[in-house]
Amino acid sequence: MISVIEAQRILHENLPSPQPITIPIKEAFGLYLYEDIKAPDSSPRYTNSAMDGYAVRWVDCAMANADAPVRLKIIGESQAGVPFDGVVETNCAVRISTGAMLPDGADTIIRVEDTEDLGNFVNIVEVIQQGQDVRHKGEEFAEGHLLFLKGDCIRARELALMAAVGLHTVTVYAKPEVTLLVTGTELVCHDEATIKPHQIRDSNTIMLASAIQESGGVLRSTRHVQDSLEHTAEAIENGFADGVKLLVCSGGVSVGRHDHVREAAVRAGFKELFWQIRQKPGKPLYVGRKGETLIFGLPGNPVSAYMCFRNFVRPVLAELQGTTYFDTTLTAIVAEQMFNRGKRTLFIRVKIENRPNQLALVKEVSRQGSHMLSSIAHADGYVVLQPGEVLQPGSLKEVSLF
Repeated sequence: MISVIEAQRILHENLPSPQPITIPIKEAFGLYLYEDIKAPDSSPRYTNSAMDGYAVRWVDCAMANADAPVRLKIIGESQAGVPFDGVVETNCAVRISTGAMLPDGADTIIRVEDTEDLGNFVNIVEVIQQGQDVRHKGEEFAEGHLLFLKGDCIRARELALMAAVGLHTVTVYAKPEVTLLVTGTELVCHDEATIKPHQIRDSNTIMLASAIQESGGVLRSTRHVQDSLEHTAEAIENGFADGVKLLVCSGGVSVGRHDHVREAAVRAGFKELFWQIRQKPGKPLYVGRKGETLIFGLPGNPVSAYMCFRNFVRPVLAELQGTTYFDTTLTAIVAEQMFNRGKRTLFIRVKIENRPNQLALVKEVSRQGSHMLSSIAHADGYVVLQPGEVLQPGSLKEVSLF
């Protein structure tokens, strides 16, 4: 039996290789870059106007003011997308729109509000400085500038910049494919209206399938497996397909006569990395590796399965996507004594009571059984207590939030 930290270390050292995939940028939202990206173009691409107004030569109007305006001849217009085809010469001006290309010969923009439009002429009544309101080519960044780093998450802002510089495809970490096997002869589908007294409704399939998708994984297939070595071995063999990075099983990993996942995994060629962790809930966690695939044998009790998924499977899914998973946490005041008198790391599910302008209070959920789904469904998160640790009322504790 190993510690939680040792199990996490072994997992980190035995990660399958992430898979790169090149896709159109419109399909890349929420994914992580597999490589650095350099700008294929400068920004701005050309020198342009930051305001609506007139493109002029500074030397012609440097002394203009309201008492002594300078009159310039209007010789054309530069619109966004329709540049002026000519040169701004002495005592001339070109009407210009925001974003329009600066005409040759001009070096300054005079804003509309600082002028008087006389039809074929314009009076310049105020100027500030040479080069005002001109956006120069490459002033944001030049071609070849490093825009994004490997591992950056692609969101709306990143997509906008990619599109602006002409990127139409991007290489990202592919979402890892996962096979889900749920063992248990006693299980029936959750939507069965009538079940026998010795049966229970399957909650692990919908819970783990949703958790895989929530973690960015792609669910390749899902199967319910009877408690026999033959059925379990056949399901693992079939679930181990090209491209599948994780094979997640629930149930069948303890020491009972009908727990077959470990033996079936060995038959399928998986090498055991570890089995059993000093934690509660979730002690009988099994992990093995075959080539570029990891198999996780989660406990059958739903709370144990969920906590093992959260603490071990989800971080692996994150790393395979080029990122790192961290719990969202907050520091809260312990409302009532909590303790761990056992020899295993304890994950206590808790409720949070928020208080205006004060630290939140944390209280233990009353029912902590590993078979009691209400202990996670009605909890806000959990606290981690090491063996022998006691939390007194009024002390501070970090809470991992669901």
